[in-house]
Amino acid sequence: MSSTITAAIIIITLSSFIIAKILKKFAKKASPYLLFAIADIIIGLLILGFAIYDFNTAEGEFAGILGELALLIGEPIVVVLLIIDAIAWYMSRRKIKKD
Repeated sequence: MSSTITAAIIIITLSSFIIAKILKKFAKKASPYLLFAIADIIIGLLILGFAIYDFNTAEGEFAGILGELALLIGEPIVVVLLIIDAIAWYMSRRKIKKD
């Protein structure tokens, strides 16, 4: 189970960086913290959309189990990444104010 969580952390984090790089092409003057937060929110909404889709369309004995796993594993990772991004943004703002 820990390897699954590790893989999910790596995939979501790398996806966030890739999406942030793509967003940087469109918004050259935007803060990297803002772009990373937007990328995290996009990934979080995609995970939520998949979970809702899986809950509503799955049939059988294991109906909705993939959506439940996505919510239990994926969403907390996205939230932790957003919190880390907010802390890093706050620390950089604080450092700029001191200078």
